[in-house]
Amino acid sequence: MLYLACHLQDNTIDFLEYVAALNLVLRGKLEHKLKWTFKVYDRDGNGCIDKTELLEIVESIYNLKKVCRQGQDDRIPLLSPEEVVNRIFQLVDENGDGQLSLDEFIDGARKDKWVMKMLQMDVSPGSWINEQRRKSALF
Repeated sequence: MLYLACHLQDNTIDFLEYVAALNLVLRGKLEHKLKWTFKVYDRDGNGCIDKTELLEIVESIYNLKKVCRQGQDDRIPLLSPEEVVNRIFQLVDENGDGQLSLDEFIDGARKDKWVMKMLQMDVSPGSWINEQRRKSALF
């Protein structure tokens, strides 16, 4: 098993880490993907994710992709990042301590499809690769 050890404190990733992450995303098991995602979310490396850490990531994802919809209907307003974080903690923080352990993180993602969608970092390059293939076929 290949584990990824990103330089999270200085926000850098070297080529070998990038290749390992890409391999994990493309071929890794769900549990391994969630463990990697947990490490990315756990910014201070203390083994737990607090609301501030989760909010930072959710805001980043929210700004990049408008995936925080309550339903498929465009008329339903988007959840704010704070609402997403509060809902995740309400559904996943089993012991109510205000932090998500790795076990709570994985169990919560497995039990609830919405939580899975919100917690799992969508870094799959599949659609981007297919789009690039289509573009190159035009030339």
